Amino acid sequence: MGKINIDRLSGPDPIRAELQRDVKSTGAEAGLNVAKRTPISEDKLEISGRASEVGRLVDQLKALPDVRQPRVDALKEQVAAGTYRPLADDIAGAILKNDRS
Repeated sequence: MGKINIDRLSGPDPIRAELQRDVKSTGAEAGLNVAKRTPISEDKLEISGRASEVGRLVDQLKALPDVRQPRVDALKEQVAAGTYRPLADDIAGAILKNDRS
């Protein structure tokens, strides 16, 4: 820990200034020169082809609309006209599909 010189208690922050000088001189005395050191290793980021493909597919999915509005509009028209007649097997399959989720 740095020394506190109580004889130099003038100025806005004399204790902090004294501590900073002590730290700087200790580093210089030890012969440390951070600027000249070479890095031990470099960070690398490698993305596999598979990960790139997954990222591309996720972007494509995000671009799709949540609702297929043309399909919804067509079904609404059929219901309103009384022409919408789903098959019983389709209804049962949808119920079973939702039950498993």
